[in-house]
Amino acid sequence: MKRLLLATLFAAGLSAGSVVPALAQISLFQDTGLMQAVNDGDVAKTKGALLRGENPNQADIHGKTALLAAVDRSSPAIAALLLDSGANVNRADKAGNTPLLVAAENGNPELIDLLLKKGAKVDLENREGMTPLMVASRAGRADVVERLLKAGAKVDRSDFTGRTALNWSQESRNSRVGTLLRQAGAR
Repeated sequence: MKRLLLATLFAAGLSAGSVVPALAQISLFQDTGLMQAVNDGDVAKTKGALLRGENPNQADIHGKTALLAAVDRSSPAIAALLLDSGANVNRADKAGNTPLLVAAENGNPELIDLLLKKGAKVDLENREGMTPLMVASRAGRADVVERLLKAGAKVDRSDFTGRTALNWSQESRNSRVGTLLRQAGAR
């Protein structure tokens, strides 16, 4: 399909400097060897793609980076490979979701620890004003909330609806999350 698209574009006589081929490159970018290996959860192929020089910060048309894909798959081994190869630990997708925010929502403590160790900013918010602490609180992930608080997450920040992590914790019905937040000074 992609080859047909490219053949059609070139047959139409588009010059190399036109806008359309650049857009085609972006839409084709998501299927690179690295992105495919990460999406397949294949550590060996991911390592091979990185050794061949593929960019660890590449992203698909939605801004989802290889690191975000690895975090979304809950794959600490692949995330570590990408980070060791220079992946930006704080690069967000177009919705503003950072790897730490996605890991907080998915509740993988090993990924949380890895991302924090590699310099993830604990209070970056997405386009809805949600921080990793808020999404972990909403999901009822007490172990993640505890890690984020130890890393210095601010407990009284509010999202664009005015809700704080404590407000979100009430929706999860996990009383331990609320207790942790109150002990950290949430009101």
